[in-house]
Amino acid sequence: MVTERNPPWTRDELLVALDYYLRNPDDYFSPFGEGVRSLTAKIGQIAKTLGLSGSETLRNANGVSMKLLNFRSHDPNHDTKGLSRGNKLEEIVWIEYANNPAELSKVVGTILEVTEAATNKNALFLSQDDVTEAREGKMLSRMHRYRERNATIVKRKKASYFKQHGHLCCEACGFDFQATYGERGRGFIECHHVKPVSELFVGEATRLSDLVLLCANCHRMVHASRPWLTFEDLRTVFQKGAVS
Repeated sequence: MVTERNPPWTRDELLVALDYYLRNPDDYFSPFGEGVRSLTAKIGQIAKTLGLSGSETLRNANGVSMKLLNFRSHDPNHDTKGLSRGNKLEEIVWIEYANNPAELSKVVGTILEVTEAATNKNALFLSQDDVTEAREGKMLSRMHRYRERNATIVKRKKASYFKQHGHLCCEACGFDFQATYGERGRGFIECHHVKPVSELFVGEATRLSDLVLLCANCHRMVHASRPWLTFEDLRTVFQKGAVS
């Protein structure tokens, strides 16, 4: 019988583990300790919510303990070496957040809120699309995408913009679908949620001012790679490209 291999740790799981590590830097991270076992339960729920599957050892306390010790190998404040057989993503997450524990704590709090909401059958998630996830992980990336695709608020945003400007166009490059494609392009435009992913939280209402209109190309460029472009960065990139 072939044993199913466990999938690599996701960014979401690593962020939650790193947050625990930074809060408990002098812990021995014993797999039998109450803190590690509590963390294991949280990470296991995240894995389940993300649809991960593997063997019976998937995200067990031993694995979580080892992952915490992997972080210790990156910690300059520790003389002990920790475990050095970690993967590249652990190092990346450490570099991004080890010196900013307050931001990490906020992100992790939202990840756990989203996980709980998903467990309670709250419809927060879309099927995985082909955009690069934000550095805050899949959970917050999906919540971001859910909000900018919400049909009700998108319809209101389009109506508000049309009332003010008399047409719909990309707010980054100016592309107007109706002007280019005639009636076939009437009303055709996408919305992008401009609020930083790290500042999203469960239960928050999306305001019209949180959305901007973007053509499909510009919207794709925002999410094409990590870190995602802000709306201001997108306009700057477009303007530089248009001049050159």
